[in-house]
Amino acid sequence: MMNKVIICIGLLASTVSMAQKSEKFEIPFTLDRNLILIQATIEKTKTSNFIFDTGTEGIMLLDSIANSFESAGLDTIVTPNGDFVGTQEKVRLPEIKFGMLSLKNKNANKMARQMLFSNQAVGIIGMQTFMGYMITIDYKNGKIILEKGSLLNQKNVIPINLDHLLEAKVKLNNKAVLAHFDCGGAGYISIPKKWDSLYQLKSEPVFFTKGRTPMGDFDVYKAELDCDIEVGHYNISKPRVSLVTGDFFYSINFGYEFFKLHLITIDTKNKLLYIKN
Repeated sequence: MMNKVIICIGLLASTVSMAQKSEKFEIPFTLDRNLILIQATIEKTKTSNFIFDTGTEGIMLLDSIANSFESAGLDTIVTPNGDFVGTQEKVRLPEIKFGMLSLKNKNANKMARQMLFSNQAVGIIGMQTFMGYMITIDYKNGKIILEKGSLLNQKNVIPINLDHLLEAKVKLNNKAVLAHFDCGGAGYISIPKKWDSLYQLKSEPVFFTKGRTPMGDFDVYKAELDCDIEVGHYNISKPRVSLVTGDFFYSINFGYEFFKLHLITIDTKNKLLYIKN
């Protein structure tokens, strides 16, 4: 998300309930603006909405709920480029269920209400919650599909990094750059405006709006590229993009509109990404 600090969260190794025999789970979702909402049940609590976010690493839970669980120590909070932000207390969740999928012994970081960008949710579910599964985000049918398997034999996949965020190398105007794939990020594709030596525009960018993150304020400009973006074998020809100011933006960001237009599968085990039109 452009309007949040992406944080790095340490996770406790988890186990999937041995009683589960299915290798495939479907989790329905609804939308709150650009945010995916899924339902989960944590032991001792009622079923609640959580934001599912590829721009967050693990689980985050409102402190008002997290205080009911056993403390698991502290995590260091840093920005994606390694700047120290502070520390957060984490708690241990004995079980968290998504429909028929039950995960045990997960850690969750406490968060204040003002850090959550939906009044309908009580926390955030990040990518590493479902490590070991292939994750398909299907906007057309309103569901997240989790299944065992591999993209190793699939054509046109690209390698990704899942250490903290969902990121990969892409080409902007034939130059390799870092990209984040953030389904909770507003908009389609955003590019740091200061990269003007890397891209070409059809015309001068037009100021659109101002934004704010905990790291500072920034401006957003609308523009149309006169060059392409290549994600592996997938070519995006001369797209309309947002250009953002601020030294804290250091990568291309593929946001909600990009995810909505494609069927995207993430192989968390083999660290591969597949994009289908």
